[in-house]
Amino acid sequence: MTTSAISYSKLIKERKHLSSDEAYQMQQGILNGDIDTEELINIFSAMEGRYPSIDEMNGIIAATRESMLVVPIKTDALDIVGTGGDGLRTFNISTVASIVCAAAGVPVVKHGSRSASSRCGSADVLEALGVNIMIGSVQAVKCFEQIGMVFLFAQRFHPALKNAAEARKQYGKRTYFNMLGPLVNPAGVSHQTLGVFDEEIKTLMGEASVKTKIKSLWAVRSNDGMDEVSLFSLPSIMQFSEQFPKGNKIEISYPLHSGSIKEIQINEVGESAKIILDILNNGATDVQTQTVVINAAIGLMTFGVTNDLQQAKGIASEAIRSGKALLKLNQLVKVSNNV
Repeated sequence: MTTSAISYSKLIKERKHLSSDEAYQMQQGILNGDIDTEELINIFSAMEGRYPSIDEMNGIIAATRESMLVVPIKTDALDIVGTGGDGLRTFNISTVASIVCAAAGVPVVKHGSRSASSRCGSADVLEALGVNIMIGSVQAVKCFEQIGMVFLFAQRFHPALKNAAEARKQYGKRTYFNMLGPLVNPAGVSHQTLGVFDEEIKTLMGEASVKTKIKSLWAVRSNDGMDEVSLFSLPSIMQFSEQFPKGNKIEISYPLHSGSIKEIQINEVGESAKIILDILNNGATDVQTQTVVINAAIGLMTFGVTNDLQQAKGIASEAIRSGKALLKLNQLVKVSNNV
């Protein structure tokens, strides 16, 4: 069964929830390889049908952050990231929105991985665009210092997560690990725009982020199910911070688009890379470009560049139109391959 003296799956079945300390010890055992595949599958099964409690999530995050390779960024920085799992097969919106924000002068540390529940993960598409996703901590700091942006590949900086890979594969369903990635950026970013696949986890992830000392997190989900801001349905946005540990509702409004969501859907990595290049070269459809513009605008607002949506959209649009966003991508490709 397990090399651990405690059967956490049994505890969960008996008590439903673990304390923060118990969840910490459980996650530490998983990441150390002390809990074997069979027991981890049993843990996933015991938690099936519910999300972690805030205490469980805090313990899990603390243990995971202890095991990660830290990237010592010394300034405030933004991460735009989604949980995935909305099932809508959209291109990598948060990835290109991150590039646009960096082009607009916001320091960006993008954390991401390969595809799990989507057709194309941020690591997949950036690799396809020529970015070296395998840089380590020292190189990452140099890249960030040189161009104000860097991509951190989750598997590179969270090597202990490999100890859960086989169990997750065999289990084959969504687990709390799907929620974990966005909350354990190795650089400990100060600001984050977080897209969520389910309204229920918005508060859980937001409250958990406050425990990581993040200055401001905007949790976003659109009413059509997108884990980003949609052009076709207004979003629900909550801000979490030390001032708003339980969340503060953010109201934004804009005219909905008459185009089709099919314009932002993809089937494989190459399609996503092409759309990104089309956007940055000012050759994409209006739906594709404006989807990025409004999501980059929310990133700019998360970082405090402006409180006005129209002004934020104008800044994002100019970063694309002027060619600054394309230049930022080219810089990321060049520097990541030469640091």
